[in-house]
Amino acid sequence: MLLDGLRIGFGFTGAYCVFDQVFPELQRVVNEGADVISIVSYQVATTDSRYGDAKDFLMKMEAITGLEPIQTIPHAEILNKQTEPLDALVIAPCTGNSLSKLADGATDTPVLMMAKELFRNNKPVILGIATNDGLGISAKSIAALLCTKNVYFVPFGQDNPIQKPSSLVAKFDETVPTIIASLRKEQLQPVLISF
Repeated sequence: MLLDGLRIGFGFTGAYCVFDQVFPELQRVVNEGADVISIVSYQVATTDSRYGDAKDFLMKMEAITGLEPIQTIPHAEILNKQTEPLDALVIAPCTGNSLSKLADGATDTPVLMMAKELFRNNKPVILGIATNDGLGISAKSIAALLCTKNVYFVPFGQDNPIQKPSSLVAKFDETVPTIIASLRKEQLQPVLISF
């Protein structure tokens, strides 16, 4: 198994429209032997949308990982200070809002607090982006994070360039290869892909 013996955090932020693409990757990380802990933003923990109810998403995460998702900043902060800290953190989907906050060093959600803990320990943070403004206002955040130590991107591209020309979405099925590359301190290439 490719991730056997590793402790991986898997953070969900509020791009609910791609959760159906991300949950199989959460399962794949577990299947590859990792001990996986899910972490959610406050919005994911509480917001019902046309894509599903918060409680159902949380139950699905727990069913896959065997652990209740981390839902508060204090729990996120404590988790990584235990005797077995995380080896890596995946944030997928990572919204434009979370990209902006991460690029500016904000830690106002459990997911972003966990990212701060990983940076403090010189461990990789892997971003699987999903944002309608990736080639708009969020482009500057992506650029800043591309230059940030220990940040790695799941390869991404324009998912719908005609109808949503600023939208960028990760190729989520490249999550496991991106994790493996990040543990070698390498960015999986190519970063920019065609859908």
